[in-house]
Amino acid sequence: MNRRNFFKCGAAGIMSVTLGDASAAETEKISLWKELAAFYPKPRGGSMPMRELGKTGIKVSQLTFGSHIRAEMRGYDHQREYMVHEAHDLGVNVFDVYDQEEGVSTGGSYQYEPLARQIKPFKNEALVSISFRPYDNRTDEQELERCLRIFDRDAIDLVRVLRQPDSPIYEKLIKWKEQGKVRAFGAPIHDMSHIDMLVGKVPLDYILFPYNFYHNICWLDEKEDDFETVPERLRKNNIGVLVMKPFAGDYLVTPFIDVARKLRKLPDLGFCKAAIRYVLNSKVNPDSMFVGMYNLYHLYDNVEAYYNPIMTKEERQLLDDIKMTVVRKTGAWLPDHYQWLDNWAPKGRYMKQV
Repeated sequence: MNRRNFFKCGAAGIMSVTLGDASAAETEKISLWKELAAFYPKPRGGSMPMRELGKTGIKVSQLTFGSHIRAEMRGYDHQREYMVHEAHDLGVNVFDVYDQEEGVSTGGSYQYEPLARQIKPFKNEALVSISFRPYDNRTDEQELERCLRIFDRDAIDLVRVLRQPDSPIYEKLIKWKEQGKVRAFGAPIHDMSHIDMLVGKVPLDYILFPYNFYHNICWLDEKEDDFETVPERLRKNNIGVLVMKPFAGDYLVTPFIDVARKLRKLPDLGFCKAAIRYVLNSKVNPDSMFVGMYNLYHLYDNVEAYYNPIMTKEERQLLDDIKMTVVRKTGAWLPDHYQWLDNWAPKGRYMKQV
């Protein structure tokens, strides 16, 4: 691919590529190049901020590399390896991965083995984050031992699971943590009720929840007297604050970018950097942000936003305009199993809160 064609594809790709885990309907829009496009400008002159995850003592980069890929993307392992190494070189030390992610027309992607190979040169500096799911009829204990064996380490750094507080898995996680096989465990939150279900009942080290310019109900500058924000409550309980879906998630990012194009009619909207900077400049102040990345320029754009976090008035206005344009439309864009995401969008008089 020559330079002119790459930039043509790159400009179009940033408008059409879904960021994070793509839906089956959107996967065909993903443009993946086996060329590494080394001439694409790599961020310079910055450093990746680090924070302690809750009270664990674990230092995490404030940008987490979402390593999830669909099965049909496994032919691009060489490109993924280059991206992983670039991420490490740019200061990212957390790599989040599922083992099996179903593809459009193929089976599971089995991502543990390729990521383990990709981080091997710096495995002692990399933190592995997993969503704990025993596969192929393995027991919880067998699944953990398999994870330790594949990643060739004594402990998995971050393990998350969402269950009722009386689930036996939490007792196992506590035991594994005491044994040094798990360094920290937490839960992904898809509903505000999960906060009440778990906080104070399970000794979680962190919670992962959606937060972006549109789904920001967890923090409102103007709030009722009895409204306690999610970050406030978590930190009061010594629980780490992790956020996901900074681009509004798999099924909304493409419609949002299409709206932005119509609103601004510009070839380079800077939507992705604006969305990242929104989170960085919010009062949520997460310990880390989980971001899915498919192409090299995704990584570079995301890191550039961290190196230069100041948000312009134009970026803020763009996000505000998108938000006010898509309100009451997002439900039609979300599939049934993702309708929960809209519960994180402020309603009524809170809609204009940023």
